[in-house]
Amino acid sequence: MSSWESKAQGDVYWMEQQLDHFNQNNKQTFPQRYYINSTWYNPGVGPVLLFLGGEGPLTSKWVQGGMLMDLAEKYQGLAVALEHRYYGESQPFPELPSENLKWLSSYQALGDVALFYEEISSAFSLDKSKTTWISFGCSYSGALSLWLREKYPHIIDGAYSGSSPVLATKKYVEYDETVQDAVGYSCLTHLTYAFDEIQKKIVTSEGKAELEKAFATCQPLDDDYYVKMFKYNVIGVLQDSVQYNNAPKGFPRVEMCKRLAQAKDKYEEYVKLTVEYNGGQCMDLSLNGLLNQTAAPENNYRTWWWQKATEFGYYKISPQNTALFFPEIDEEFHNQIADEIFEQPLKPDVDFTNNYYGAKNPDVSNVIITNGYYDPWSRLSILNDLPSGVQSVLYTSSGHCAPVYPVIKEGPDSTPEDVLLAIQKVSDFVGDVIKQKS
Repeated sequence: MSSWESKAQGDVYWMEQQLDHFNQNNKQTFPQRYYINSTWYNPGVGPVLLFLGGEGPLTSKWVQGGMLMDLAEKYQGLAVALEHRYYGESQPFPELPSENLKWLSSYQALGDVALFYEEISSAFSLDKSKTTWISFGCSYSGALSLWLREKYPHIIDGAYSGSSPVLATKKYVEYDETVQDAVGYSCLTHLTYAFDEIQKKIVTSEGKAELEKAFATCQPLDDDYYVKMFKYNVIGVLQDSVQYNNAPKGFPRVEMCKRLAQAKDKYEEYVKLTVEYNGGQCMDLSLNGLLNQTAAPENNYRTWWWQKATEFGYYKISPQNTALFFPEIDEEFHNQIADEIFEQPLKPDVDFTNNYYGAKNPDVSNVIITNGYYDPWSRLSILNDLPSGVQSVLYTSSGHCAPVYPVIKEGPDSTPEDVLLAIQKVSDFVGDVIKQKS
């Protein structure tokens, strides 16, 4: 298939999920959303292919096309997708103050899958001893997929882990360092000129007024807080253009660099790119969205910040002595945001997370990982095969999560050969896992 469409739409279902998997005295439950597509399923023969939701709402597209459905067609599999707790419609509480967020964690989310396994096994009368289960995910959910195989090997026979940041860290300088490496010398020169202009303007009242108008900030740059938040936001188009590159989101880095190269004024072109990137909306320098405690699908930034502030960090720290980024965007800056959002001092316990899951050396087998070499998140992933049974596949043409999207066979946006090769290796891996169970 070459699009999200398939013969049958992914039907939506709900299950009553246990709130706390580590306290049997807590009987609270919440409704958790999931999707099923049985178009290609051959009962008693095909595997269960499970896509894990991550830090945002889950939609039916994951069981309508792309890698999961191509594999379902090839291996006669049952495609299912489970939304992550506290995201989308799978909300345990109507409000999200800090005291209601203590059950939001990766290990609670893995416990959700264990009960979901029972739900699907019962609904389809699966023979657990013969049915192969393979988990899939990308980005945070890619890490979840690996961790699921690691912590629940009795139910998950194999795992695909795409672009997965398995190493938790409070100081992720390598993100922006990879961004600089990815754009190349010529584009870096153009970007440096644009950022030099920003740096010159932001130190004078007249310059700040120019920046407010050009970048369409929602708030005036009239105090240090908004200036720092402006710096935090203005690098977004650059970061995303490298992170996603050929994946269908934002500006590919090649397009961004091409536009900068052709423009007479590099600063003005970067302004245009940023305004387009923001979709015509003003650049919000406040934390109002993160302070919003209403549980809703569009409020996933608050819940993801909670996970970053408690488990993972993943804080993008600007490299020092660079013309491109801003040294004020440091660990303390991120800690202050977390403290303000959740009204308490919060620092991510990355040591616990890395010890619990094994970081870049997990005790796990039957896992295949794909990464874009120039994806800034790749430096937190596993880039080499592990003797325990982890296969690592790299591609250079594309960015974050590229293999999970629908294959485009023709035209200027056709899927690159190295991504097609990564997809083929995942397909071969799935076939091997199925053979092991049969």
